[in-house]
This record gives sequence, structure tokens and C-alpha cells, in this order.
Amino acid sequence: MRVYSVVNPIIGYAEDFYTMKQAKAAMRKYDADGFITKIYSNGDSVPCGEIKLKGNNKCFIGNSPKTMKNRNY
Repeated sequence: MRVYSVVNPIIGYAEDFYTMKQAKAAMRKYDADGFITKIYSNGDSVPCGEIKLKGNNKCFIGNSPKTMKNRNY
């Protein structure tokens, strides 16, 4: 699961979304920055970077527990 956080500290706006479309709409409306966090089923969370309004938002998460082989998680 991915969580999209939108934050604008100047006006005190902060909200989490579960779809990219809603997060981008809030970023445009509140002139805010957005961040992606991936959450695994065991509760681990890994930051994936910033949300870009234009372009590709795909990211590779290197050295995370789910990409390493032979781990007992």
C-alpha cells in the first residue's frame, strides 16, 4: 500500500491520501509539497520520494527488506 502525504507548512495544511489523483489535486489547490511512503503488510514503511506534478512518479526502493534475497521476514 502507498500513502501520499501532502504538506504546506506555511498555511498549516497536512493531509494523507491513498490515491495519486487526490494527492495531486490537493498539491495544486494548496500549493503544497507531496511525498510517497510505501507501507508493507508487516508494518514496515519506506519513504519513496517526492510527488511530481508532471512526469513519472515511479521509483525503485533499493536496499529495502523486500528487495533483498534470502531474508526471513
